[in-house]
Amino acid sequence: MTVNAEKLERFMHVLLYIFGLLLITEWLRPVDKLTDTGNIIIFVLFLIFSLLLHYSRIHWSIRFILISAFIMISLQFLHSKTELFQLTWLMGFLVDFTSNLGYIYDGNWELITNPFRTFLFFVLLWLVTYMIHYWVMVRQSIFFFFMLTVIFVSVLDTFTPYVGDKAMVRIILIGFLMLGLLSLLRLTIQERIRFPMASINKWILMLAGMILISVLVGFGAPKLSPQWPDPVPYFTSYSDRAMKEDGGSKDKSVGYDEDDSDLGGSIEPDSSIVFYNDASAGHYWKVENKDIYTGKGWVSMQETDFSSFSNGQDIASLNIYDVPDVVKTEEMTAKVSMMESYSHILHPQSGYLKKIEGKNGIGFNYYPGLDKIISERENGERLVMKEYELNYDMPSFDISELRKVTEPDETMDVLMEKHTQLPEGLPYRIFELVTLLTRNETNWYDKAKAIEDYFDSPEFIYSKDDIPYPETNQDYVDQFLFETQIGYCDNYSTAMVVLLRAANIPARWVKGYTEGEKTILDGESVYKVTNNNAHSWVEVYFSGIGWVPFEPTKGFNGQAEFYDSELKPDEVKNSEQEAVAKEEQTKKEIEERKETPDKETQSSGKTGAGDRLGFLKWTAISLLSVMILGAIGYFSRRKWIPHLLIFHYKKKSGSHFTTAYIILLKQLKRAGLVRPDGQTLREYAAYVDAVYETDVMSELTAGYELMLYRGDVEDGEWEHFQNGWESLMRKTSS
Repeated sequence: MTVNAEKLERFMHVLLYIFGLLLITEWLRPVDKLTDTGNIIIFVLFLIFSLLLHYSRIHWSIRFILISAFIMISLQFLHSKTELFQLTWLMGFLVDFTSNLGYIYDGNWELITNPFRTFLFFVLLWLVTYMIHYWVMVRQSIFFFFMLTVIFVSVLDTFTPYVGDKAMVRIILIGFLMLGLLSLLRLTIQERIRFPMASINKWILMLAGMILISVLVGFGAPKLSPQWPDPVPYFTSYSDRAMKEDGGSKDKSVGYDEDDSDLGGSIEPDSSIVFYNDASAGHYWKVENKDIYTGKGWVSMQETDFSSFSNGQDIASLNIYDVPDVVKTEEMTAKVSMMESYSHILHPQSGYLKKIEGKNGIGFNYYPGLDKIISERENGERLVMKEYELNYDMPSFDISELRKVTEPDETMDVLMEKHTQLPEGLPYRIFELVTLLTRNETNWYDKAKAIEDYFDSPEFIYSKDDIPYPETNQDYVDQFLFETQIGYCDNYSTAMVVLLRAANIPARWVKGYTEGEKTILDGESVYKVTNNNAHSWVEVYFSGIGWVPFEPTKGFNGQAEFYDSELKPDEVKNSEQEAVAKEEQTKKEIEERKETPDKETQSSGKTGAGDRLGFLKWTAISLLSVMILGAIGYFSRRKWIPHLLIFHYKKKSGSHFTTAYIILLKQLKRAGLVRPDGQTLREYAAYVDAVYETDVMSELTAGYELMLYRGDVEDGEWEHFQNGWESLMRKTSS
């Protein structure tokens, strides 16, 4: 029984669309693994919806409306807590859309909002589905996309943590199936061969069998060990070494990162929102602390000791946080809504956490050495919590009590050993400096304040630009204190911890976020905290009181509450006025830092910004020029391709006539002489000769048919037909 060609074609197209969808999903899997992108299922549904619209061949205007509706509904679902189909959200998105176009034009890529990024991702996926439709329905060739997918997964497997072993097997299976089915489809459509059902079944069985045998052989055959070394460490080390040797710095993006072993370098701003919170007063938010300074950065010992507690459990019963009698506290609650995906729980700076409430079935592990809380499922799997509520006490520290601490007590032996650690070979001038700074102070608090105030001197400059890495044999803190004196929070906080430890005062390095800025979310006043708020500061241990925060970074105030119980009312008033004046001055410095670069970096900042803007503009102009030239070349290809082919074949000799004849057929089609279905080559040749008033095409066709059907040898035929072929090629370009 012969299969109806139209039905076979439809069936093959459906299969190829399905396989194309599976290939696209291989591009989405790494996005899910390597980035914080969630809700991948929505993007997969979009791919299915878009391919269905392409296959149904609905008018482009209707397709555009349906695709736009799907994207808008998805954006509202992903990025808004309001009810769906609200026009107010759509108006807000249009305003946001306009703003983001301005950011793109100005080159401020870090300011692009997440909804707009998601919109661009949808547009990219829509373009990919159109290309799948074009390759399957028009070109009937998927090899290019297949190879792109193989290269994409190979590069990710080599240069990223993504493991592409299984993905590569899936891609090869799908790709070979698509190539085999497309070969059958081309034979059916282009050559108009009618296959009986038995032949099609044999074709598919042979294809499946060959692929299965290839995969089994690939799995079972012995494999050589890697013949080349892993290139990633080489590239990384070479890049780092080159940057440091040049005295330059690698640009990093601001934000939380677990690896702090190699501090230094400039950082780029990133306004991506990390979380919202509705705390009644702004304060710093802590993630963790680190205790081992290496001379280049911070590391932590492997933490094996931890305390576990459940969702909603009263933490006070575990004695994790003991509130000293000399510390005043204020009870607070805060709801935290995470926009980024982290398994750690944010907790207030130096606050005493009492309870965490989230989803049921969630447990928490508290690591005292890191002062870090991790959320986990009951089976031990780390969990990303999007929303949770904290109940905690915020402390106010009595300065008079802090000043009573002048040395460690007998219970602090282990703590002193851990939190006064310094690397061997630390430059002696650091010890000399801290001795000079604290020579007039007798207690730990005043010594810590003397060191903290030292960084307010005009010699130190706050900047995130043009920050060098230390040389190979250079200490990170020594470089900052005595050479550059320019940097951001990591420089200031690390330097203060090292100076405190050099004075034999226990201190640790803390990471987290500043309070953020007030905003309105769903009608409520909340704090918005972005990656730009990522910060590091210092905590000092006082016997009988605990860990107390200090803020050495220039332009930051720390938000911790201090009071002095020994001050008289008039002195308290004067002290409060001084504190308010200092806070106002700090806020003024922060605003100035936002609006104006530091003096030393202003000219370089302007130059750098100008260079970047100029580079972006020239890049855009170059790309636009290439696109215009490419478009001109594409639409005028009928005129220049023949001359290029003539030049190419002039240098050739031997058996090239059959290939040249097929090229001529394609060029005639480009020239508008389309060969209708069912027309023989001789009839088509006569039609071409009539148009160009010649008999060359008929002569070429006769020679081609003799070689094709009679099996005549091609030797010497090309030289015989070459002049006529060139003549026709020139005529098609006129």
